[in-house]
Amino acid sequence: MAIASPWTFFALAAIVMAFTYWPSFRFVDGAPGGGTRFVALDGLRGFAAFSVFAFHVVVTHDYVATGAWAPPPSGFYALLGPVGVSLFFMITGFLFWTKLLSTAGSGSWRSLYVGRLFRIAPMYLITVLAMLVIVLAKTGFVLREPLGLVVVAAAQWLALGIVNLQPDVNGYPATHVIAGVTWTISYEWAFYASLLATAVVARSRAHLPLVAAALVVCLAGKSLLHSGVLGLAALFLCGMTVASLLHAKKTLALSNRLSSALAFACLLLIFVPSPLYEVRSGYSTFVTLLLGGFFYCVCSGATLFGLLTTRAAQRLGAISYGVYLMQGIVLTLVFAIPPLRDFAMRAPANYWLVGTLCACILIGGAGVTFVFVERPCIAFGKHFARRSPVPGAVTPAPRVGAFGAVPTQQ
Repeated sequence: MAIASPWTFFALAAIVMAFTYWPSFRFVDGAPGGGTRFVALDGLRGFAAFSVFAFHVVVTHDYVATGAWAPPPSGFYALLGPVGVSLFFMITGFLFWTKLLSTAGSGSWRSLYVGRLFRIAPMYLITVLAMLVIVLAKTGFVLREPLGLVVVAAAQWLALGIVNLQPDVNGYPATHVIAGVTWTISYEWAFYASLLATAVVARSRAHLPLVAAALVVCLAGKSLLHSGVLGLAALFLCGMTVASLLHAKKTLALSNRLSSALAFACLLLIFVPSPLYEVRSGYSTFVTLLLGGFFYCVCSGATLFGLLTTRAAQRLGAISYGVYLMQGIVLTLVFAIPPLRDFAMRAPANYWLVGTLCACILIGGAGVTFVFVERPCIAFGKHFARRSPVPGAVTPAPRVGAFGAVPTQQ
């Protein structure tokens, strides 16, 4: 068995689903914001977070073996991380734009931004503080750089991801400890800020052609200017375009079985090699368009033959923020144990056994932090936002998605 065999991903996914389906895991049920929503998107969010984790399991193997932190050479695993992140961005764009359209750009901006702060900040700070402690431990609790530089670097990490800076701390590559997963949070904040300007489009009857045109411009600009930022903006716009399509009642008139088959075909075109084309990047225009089609199918009712609405998928979706944020911490701590590390590096089967252990620790830890950190903070944020209602624009959709995402090299 090779380290990067795609079959290990599906085996690990089956184990993770069995773990989250376990009756003892029902303590995460009853998440805030439940009700009549796009239920399949919760399951999709869970699989997106798990895909990023599986990506980092393979990245960690090469890092332990060679010291190089880089995307894996395997085409399948190299795509997993970017695809997971892309789906996070699409989910965020879709849910927030849906809310703007449903209120015609009205509601409470205070509720939106207070809600986002209490949704993102608590787990982010806990994860970054844990990372800083690990970095200090790995550097022997001895200053290897001037104290001022260490303080500035730590402050940049603690800035809630608003600025996309991931400096080394005390001369140690801190981003490797956290698997680099915080880099996209800055793009999330930028998207939330952009809603102040795009709300005017939500009030227009021409919202669909305007958003679709913006998507085309971003994709064209990305290709012509080789701009990664425009490519990431296109992912948010994909979600917004799907929201505008559904708001205009332009959904797929297909059964769940047919729409699921179409969605699955989009994924196959991305992940299965073909002599007709070559997928070189998970953020390529080709992948973005196929993922956009896949996402449109899911938002139109596809459940991937029921997979996305299973109890296990819903629970995984509920804890997906913790799964996403804490994966680097878990991988770092487990592979810092010499007997486990040595055992894992002896053979691919051994490595995936340790990877499965990491997955179970991560899922369990994410469940605990969801119940004792995320859920109370979400509730407190809603209560705080209601104390002084301010008229304005947009009320946030509960438990809205993305929080940052993949990895590694930018």
